[in-house]
Amino acid sequence: MSAILLVVGLALLWLPGVVASLGRHLEPSEWRRLNRVAIRLGFVMVALGPLLAAVPLVLDAARVHSVADVCHHLLGPAAPGGAIVSWASLTISGALFAVAGAAHRRSRRLQRAARIERWFGDHTRLSDATLVVLPTDCVVAYATPGSPAQVVVSRGLTNALGPDELDAVVRHELAHLRNRHDRDLVFAGVVDATLGWIPGLRASTAALRLSIERSADEEASDLPGAREATRRALLKTTTTMLGPVPAFTVAFTLLARLEALATPPADPSLRRRIVAFAPLAGLVVAATVGLLGCSVLTDHSLLHLLGDCPTGAHPGE
Repeated sequence: MSAILLVVGLALLWLPGVVASLGRHLEPSEWRRLNRVAIRLGFVMVALGPLLAAVPLVLDAARVHSVADVCHHLLGPAAPGGAIVSWASLTISGALFAVAGAAHRRSRRLQRAARIERWFGDHTRLSDATLVVLPTDCVVAYATPGSPAQVVVSRGLTNALGPDELDAVVRHELAHLRNRHDRDLVFAGVVDATLGWIPGLRASTAALRLSIERSADEEASDLPGAREATRRALLKTTTTMLGPVPAFTVAFTLLARLEALATPPADPSLRRRIVAFAPLAGLVVAATVGLLGCSVLTDHSLLHLLGDCPTGAHPGE
């Protein structure tokens, strides 16, 4: 069971990067959902794989031998090797959860640090957030969740953009807040910190980040003329890409976003949607079938164990 979780989990983590060329032709919100489901489900499977393989060892160490035997038949080892594999699995699982927890806390700390106190800048209440204008000529634009959520821009940005372009930027940042994109970005950071050393995996988190930006662009462009205004604002803020606080864009998303905004919104056919989502559905089905197969074998193993257990009854009774 542990081996199935590991193999399918890794395949799911690789999937967004592999099918990125197909995903870009979906509606950005659909592409984001495909990416986030694949990455979240894949990460959970990869994290659970070594943990489940180590459960029998932990129970044996706790001298719960009967339950350890049942778990050994239920979960099976991740690979041949007995106690050595179990100890290695326990070490890997502990390290994975420790690094993931540290990365999650660090991301949340940075989000809290990005909030602007009421005494600094101009604060204007919007319908579902607070607009904060910082008194600096640097070009700044970002959104941060909280109570209340904030859209933070700078005086430099407001001077550089026209009214329609500034409105597009604000609506882009509001889309991030409305759809809780911060959660996906934090999770992408956790995956990079824990498993980013695996070849090809950072392509998947990059696909997730791009789909998030594309999704916010589309929501910001739903008014007449707003699509071109969003594109112009994106072009005018490219000078901040290499700065410490990128405003409204980062380098690796720029060309794809400009190209998408220069064309009409995506209207994918049913066939294209099926082709894009089929690999995700296939991997989920494969994992389900594999785990059900393990469950059938487990049922036979447990019946065998129960048959060997003394019941207190005597023959003939």
